Parts: sequence; C-alpha cells; structure tokens
Amino acid sequence: MVKVLIFLRMYRLKAAFLILSFAAACASTPSSRRGAPDFSSLTLCRGVVISNAPATDHSRRIANYDPQANIRGKVLLRAPVNACVSSGFGPRRGGAGSFHHGVDLYTGRPSAVYAGGDGVITSVDRLSGYGKTVLIRHGGGVETRYAHLSSYAPGVRPGARIRMGDVLGRTGDTGNATAVHLHYEVIVDGKRHNPLTIAH
Repeated sequence: MVKVLIFLRMYRLKAAFLILSFAAACASTPSSRRGAPDFSSLTLCRGVVISNAPATDHSRRIANYDPQANIRGKVLLRAPVNACVSSGFGPRRGGAGSFHHGVDLYTGRPSAVYAGGDGVITSVDRLSGYGKTVLIRHGGGVETRYAHLSSYAPGVRPGARIRMGDVLGRTGDTGNATAVHLHYEVIVDGKRHNPLTIAH
C-alpha cells in the first residue's frame, strides 16, 4: 500500500511538471509569430505595364535586390509579403496621383502581411485612399506603413509591441485600390522613401 501511495505521488509530480512546462512554452510563443519571412528575391508582375518600374534583370527580378535594409540601426524588410511588384516608387502614369510614395506588392488574393521590423504599432485605422492601414514606429524616426489590408490579425492594436515576421493582417483592396495588394511605405523623419533602394 505504501509503495502504491509513493508511486501515485511521483506520478502527480511528473504530471504537474509537464503541465507547467507546456504552459510556459505556450506563454512565450505569440500565436501570430511566423518568423521573419525569407523572400530572397522579388520580381515585377507579369502582364502589367509599370511606368515607374525599378531596374530588373532579364528574368524580371529586381536588380541588386537585398531583402533587408538597415536604416539607422533598424533592420527592415523591403517587401514584407510574398508578392510581385505592380507599381514602384516615384512618378507614374495613371493610378492614384502622379507620384507614388510607396511600393505596391500584388498578391492576387488575400495573403499574410508581415511586420517589416521590430517596433510598436502606433495606428490601426481606415484612412481615405489607404483603406485599412497599420503604422509601426521602429525608433530613431523610422516608421513603416501597410495599406489596403482586407483584415487585421488578432492582437494588432495601437500600443502593441511587434516583431519582424509577426503577422499584421492580410492583403486586400480597401481604399483606393483596384486589385488585392499591399501598399508599403518606409518613412524616415516623416519623409517617405523607396523601400526597395533605401540604405543600399
């Protein structure tokens, strides 16, 4: 009888340890965390006339493309979604306005949009033209904006801390958009820069 009681106590201790270990692991792993996406190359979309297209090689891959930029010590993704470029940064014909202040990344259907870098979400809003939008402050005067989203990921709210690779939401065509894509901006001291070439 004594041996049975000792066995039961040991079994309860092991079970309690396993439950605590599992709970700790769950608490330390955000549900939206996917890890920094590895989009090592980026191409122009086929079948689209892009008047402000960046330079490419013969396979329509963006020339000298580096998937990450280091801006004032902040590492950012240049294209935080699995997509192709449907509009570049700078003057363009057609579209919303003659100067495009970001890069359009076409996905065709709603797809995961990732945080371009570590930071704090400062705005989750529906803005005229931009539609459903997220703004992240990375520090040092560096921000990124994600526009035309179809939906937001759980937990995406002003004040939330975010890490590179966390899912922000899904691409869409909200606001002034004619196709499902992400409009992505890199902003330094309030000025928008080309995400594909900044800090090259």
